[in-house]
Amino acid sequence: MLAGFAEAVATISLWMAPTLDAPLPADLAAQVDRLEGHEVQLGDGDYQIVNVAGEGAPLVGCIRFVGKRPTLVTSTKSYPLHGPLAVPRIAGPNYKAWVLGAVNSQGVLTARRLGILAGPSACEQPSPLKMPNN
Repeated sequence: MLAGFAEAVATISLWMAPTLDAPLPADLAAQVDRLEGHEVQLGDGDYQIVNVAGEGAPLVGCIRFVGKRPTLVTSTKSYPLHGPLAVPRIAGPNYKAWVLGAVNSQGVLTARRLGILAGPSACEQPSPLKMPNN
C-alpha cells in the first residue's frame, strides 16, 4: 500500500512543482492541466502522456477529416477513427486529442478512450505536426 502512495505522491509532485530548464508555453500548460490524474512526463518546453487510466500511452494528434471520416493525424502517421467515439460532436475537426484503442491491419484505430487536449487553434498548422507521444 505504501508503494502505491509513494507513486501517487511522485505524480502529484509533478503537478505541484515541476523543475524544468524551459517552462511550458501557456498553450501546452493548459493541455497538461486537462490531464490531471493521468501520468504526464514534463520536459524542456514539452510534455509526454505516459499513462492514461492504467492503459498506457495514447496516440496524440489532430483530428482531421478525410472525406466524412474523422482521422487522427500524428507526426508520423494518420489513423482513420472508428467506433462510438469517432463522431464529430466528440472528435471535432482540428481538435488536438489523445486516443487509446486498437489499430487493425488496415491502420484503422478503434477508439476506446478519447480526450480533447485543445481546441482547433492548436491544429491550425499544416500536417504533419510535432506532437508529443508520436
